Amino acid sequence: MSSFGFTFLSRKALGQAEQAMLGGAAGVRDEVGFLIIHQRYADHFFPGTSVLHTRLRYALLLPWLYQSLREKRPAPKDFAKAFIDLEHDLTGRLQFTEEGGEKDGVIGGEVYPRPISQPPAYVYWTALARWGLIGTRPEGRPWSRADMAKLLAATAKRSLQDDDGKPFDTVTWPIAGMADFPADWDGKGKMTLDLTKSEQKFLARKLRAVRSPIDPAQPSLLSRLVGKPLDGADHCWEDMILAVAGQEESVLRRAGQAAALSAIGRAIYAAQVETLKEVRDKKPQPNLHRTDLQEAILQWGKQAASLDIPLFLEEMGRLPPAVETVLKESWSWVRSGGRDPMILLDAYTRAETSRKGDRARLANNQFGVDRRVEWQAARHGKAEPLHYRWGNVKRLLRDLEGVA
Repeated sequence: MSSFGFTFLSRKALGQAEQAMLGGAAGVRDEVGFLIIHQRYADHFFPGTSVLHTRLRYALLLPWLYQSLREKRPAPKDFAKAFIDLEHDLTGRLQFTEEGGEKDGVIGGEVYPRPISQPPAYVYWTALARWGLIGTRPEGRPWSRADMAKLLAATAKRSLQDDDGKPFDTVTWPIAGMADFPADWDGKGKMTLDLTKSEQKFLARKLRAVRSPIDPAQPSLLSRLVGKPLDGADHCWEDMILAVAGQEESVLRRAGQAAALSAIGRAIYAAQVETLKEVRDKKPQPNLHRTDLQEAILQWGKQAASLDIPLFLEEMGRLPPAVETVLKESWSWVRSGGRDPMILLDAYTRAETSRKGDRARLANNQFGVDRRVEWQAARHGKAEPLHYRWGNVKRLLRDLEGVA
């Protein structure tokens, strides 16, 4: 069986995005390496997606901005800056200010008119390429945003070259066959993130063509869910999703089992920190996470224990040794009816230390003591299973619900 690969926006973007979602928002940080599972399964099932995605119409708005810039052809002094200005203006147009207005999903809407560090093109760039909204370079590699700016600026009199020395002005424009501009595109009034019927059909066709990353002959799970009602599914491995998953069903079941194991693993980690702070550091603790661990076992233990760990590890591909050890030992602990998290302390300490060094809370040294002083049980969120970006995927696909 082929192992999964990585799909990155960039190392920095991925780290910021996933940690923001799995850390600050969910109250649980990736202390021992479960985020690797999240990334690989999410990229497999939902190619091109990101935890920063909000609404699907951005997949049209951004190519339209490039098309507009190409047609208007301002002085080619700085096309990258010209695009940023258009993108900023678009954010303003998407800001509903009238009574009863809606800002939901507007990237940068909370800080406008100030600029934002992760604008829509940055957030959606991988999706535009993966979903076929922007074509690939002649040699098959994706276009970068910097190269798109160079391509726009290329003229017969001033021929710019790409990294391979090929003149940009001889390259075919990579945005073709787009949906028509909306009627209000060139105006100054407010716009919406809701899709028109024709836009829905166009994007449904694009997303239904997204193939599985490990078998291009097969549709991805993302493509299979286009048009389906999804609000009843709290997790992507629920029965209503498995029913339409096709060849992905067995992989999706394992992803659900791995998500359940991760919920217990996160609870184990928090219970260990809580115990060390009370027993080793002599700081009385409220017993929150030790109780949460027992509840996590009741809720997720049966599903986690059913994971075929050898097949799962083969599917994951190469993992850091310390992370693989934590997964194996946690699985064995659950299957044996484990209740005491401190039995797994050595494995979890090695995994955390390998990732965080002197910032590891489980470490048996002064660094560990200092980090545990900073740790507050009430502010460390309750353990939850990995979700594989399901909330974001549901939100995107909601805009295509019912499309034939």
